Amino acid sequence: MAAVQQNLTKMLSAQLRNKATEFLNSRKHANNLADILQMFEAETDNYTPLLLTVEVIFTELLKRGDLIEEIVPLKPMDHSPEAEYTRWLQECYETALARTLECIKRGRTSSRLQALVTASKLLQMEGKNPLESTAGYFFPSIRLKNIFTVLLDSDMSMSAPIARFQEFTEYRDVQQYGLKVLSTLAYRKSPNSVFMQNYLELLDKLLALEIPLEAKIKVKEREEEKEEKLLCGTENKPPFPYNAGVCRRYANRCWSFACQWPLMTEPRTHRRALLLLVERLMPLLAKPHLATDMLCDSLDAGGPISMLALQGVLELVRRHNIEYPDLYNRLYGMFEPEMFATRYKRRLLHLADIFLSSTHLPEGLVAAFAKRLSRLAMVAPPEDATGLLQLVANLLLRHPGLKRMICLEDTPAIMSTDPYVMEETSALNARALGSSLWEASALRSHHAPAVGAAARRVLTAAGERAQPATLAAGDDNKLFDAELKKRFKTIEMNFIRPQGMGENGMMMPYWELMA
Repeated sequence: MAAVQQNLTKMLSAQLRNKATEFLNSRKHANNLADILQMFEAETDNYTPLLLTVEVIFTELLKRGDLIEEIVPLKPMDHSPEAEYTRWLQECYETALARTLECIKRGRTSSRLQALVTASKLLQMEGKNPLESTAGYFFPSIRLKNIFTVLLDSDMSMSAPIARFQEFTEYRDVQQYGLKVLSTLAYRKSPNSVFMQNYLELLDKLLALEIPLEAKIKVKEREEEKEEKLLCGTENKPPFPYNAGVCRRYANRCWSFACQWPLMTEPRTHRRALLLLVERLMPLLAKPHLATDMLCDSLDAGGPISMLALQGVLELVRRHNIEYPDLYNRLYGMFEPEMFATRYKRRLLHLADIFLSSTHLPEGLVAAFAKRLSRLAMVAPPEDATGLLQLVANLLLRHPGLKRMICLEDTPAIMSTDPYVMEETSALNARALGSSLWEASALRSHHAPAVGAAARRVLTAAGERAQPATLAAGDDNKLFDAELKKRFKTIEMNFIRPQGMGENGMMMPYWELMA
C-alpha cells in the first residue's frame, strides 16, 4: 500500500511539474494555475507536491515582476488585457497564500512543515521583490503576521512547525519584525493552554538569536553586524536598520502580556514559561524585579519547577539585590534522591556550586551540603555520583576548615553512629560538623573508575591548593541521547536451524546460515 501511494505521489508530482512549466512558458496555459489551486480542495492528506508547485510558480512570477501593477495617481484604472491579467495573477497569489496557510493546520506532519516553509520562502521572495515600488528596505510584515496567526490560533500544539520555523529566526530582520508582530497578537486576557504553549514556544524561537545588550556598538561589532544574515536583504537596497533596543522593547511587551495569563495552572506551560524567563528574557527585561513573585512561587512548588526557578532567583539575588528568606534551606531541600529522575539535575549542581562559592558562609551550613551530597552519591547513578563528588571537592577546596570531616584509613573509629540527621530540613541543624565523609572513603572502591577518582579527589582536596573545578550546566540527557544514536553493527539471530518457517515451510528455501 505504501509503494502504491508513493507511485501515485510521483505521478502527481510529475503532472504538476509539467503544468507549472507550461504555465510559466506560455500564457496560453494560464488555466493550469487555476487547476493547480483547485486541486487543494480535492486533496485531504498529502499537500507537499501542490505546495512545492505553488512555491516554484510564484517565486518565478515575483522574480519576473509579473505581479506588479503600476498605479498612477489621478488616472483611471487600466482595463487593458495586460492589466487584467496582472490583477488576476495577484488574486491567484493571495489564494495560494491562503491555501498554504490552511495546510499548516491540516494534513500529515511533513505537509504541514512544508506549508510553513513555502509560506516563509514566499515571504522572503516578496521582501526581495515587493509588489509595490519601494526605495528602501522592505519586509512584508503582514505576511509574517498571517503565519503567526495560524501558528497561534490552532486547536492543537504547533511544536513541530514552530521548531521548523527556527531556521528563519536566525535572520535579524525576522527577529525584529517577528517580535513586533508577536507583541500585537498577545492581547488576549484568558487564552487556552494550547495558545499559551504555542505563544511561549514561538517567543523562545524568536529570542534564540542573542540580542545585544549594549546600546552603543563598537566599530568591530558594526562590521560583524553587516555580515549578519537577512531574510529579505538585497544588494541593491540600503541595509536593514537593525535596532537592538527596539527588539528588547518588543520582547518586554511580549512578556508583559504573558505575565497576565495563568501560566502556572499546567506543569507543561509552567516549565516552558520558566525556561523562557531564565534562559532568554532575564537579561532583556527592563524591570526584572517584577518577576520576583512568579519565581518565588515556583521555587515553593517543588520538583523540576523549583530547579528552574532557582536560576532566576540567583539572577535576582546577584544582580538586583533581591532578598529571599531561607534560600539556602530551600536549596538544601532540593537534594533528594528524586532529583536523579529529573532532566535539570546538572543545572541544580551548577547553580548550587555558584550559591556555595562564597567563603563567608557558615562552616556548619557548608558541611551540611557536603555531607548530604556525599550521602546521595551512595545511591546515585555513576554519572550523577561523579558530579556530586566534584561539588563536594569544590566545597572542601573553598573551606579548608572542613578537612576535619575527612575519613582517613589510619583514623580509628570513634563514632558508634553517624550524628548527621538526613531528615533535617534546616542545614544548620543537621549536625554535619560532628560527622565525617565516610561515604567518600567507601566510594573509592566504586566499580565506575570516574566515581572512584572523584571520591579520591574529595579525600585529598582539603590538603591541596588547586582551583575548584567548573561544573557546567550541560544537557542531562546527553548520555541517553548518545546511546540512542548508536548503530549496532551486528544483529543477534538464532544460530540453530528452525524446523518450520511460515505455513508449510514456505520460507525454508530462503534460509541460509551466515558465518
